Amino acid sequence: MLKPTLLHPSVSNAASTAANRNTDLGQKDIFLKLLVAQMKFQNPLKPQDPTKMSSQLAQFNTLEATLKTNTLLQKLVTAQTAGQSATASSPASYLGKTAIVPLDHLNYTGGTQAFDVGVSKGVKQGLAVISDSNGIPVRSINLGSLTAGNHTITWDGLNDQGVQAAPANYQLKVVAADALGTPVDAQAQRSGKVTSVKFTPGGSTQLIIGGVAVDMSKISQISL
Repeated sequence: MLKPTLLHPSVSNAASTAANRNTDLGQKDIFLKLLVAQMKFQNPLKPQDPTKMSSQLAQFNTLEATLKTNTLLQKLVTAQTAGQSATASSPASYLGKTAIVPLDHLNYTGGTQAFDVGVSKGVKQGLAVISDSNGIPVRSINLGSLTAGNHTITWDGLNDQGVQAAPANYQLKVVAADALGTPVDAQAQRSGKVTSVKFTPGGSTQLIIGGVAVDMSKISQISL
């Protein structure tokens, strides 16, 4: 039994466009052939009425003009669609919008450090664990109960012994559970307004969010 073959949308669209074009040309050719045949086989004793002939020629010209107009309109629609797609994916289109980036590390430089926690639904208990580069917990922050959405959490820079933590790049993980103890999706993240765009020497594009440069590929959500 033969299996059906699915065509790529672009191939399907191209085939459809070609078919439409062939149909249009066919209609044009048929009209012209009928007109020529009518002139060729007309009765010499009863020649074609010049008025009708002019009307038919006018119809032919109108048909040809309509086909050209349709072709131009199709090109305009295609160009507009391509322009909108390019604008939507342009880094500049993110300026002034709020971006959310998943966070699994904190680059701690001293003082207090803020980050966000997003939960998919309300939780009874949440915990943010900050660990060193070896995965050893440095500070556990009890988040308590949280409603669904985004919440800002502030680390005071102290470890679990109340001693100031050293500046370093720390790992960050968030866990949460509902009233029945069932795990709930929770994610540490950074959110803020996109204030500028940065192009790195390596060719990547970064967005500046809250003064921090973030690769565009890491952004999980953009909103007004």
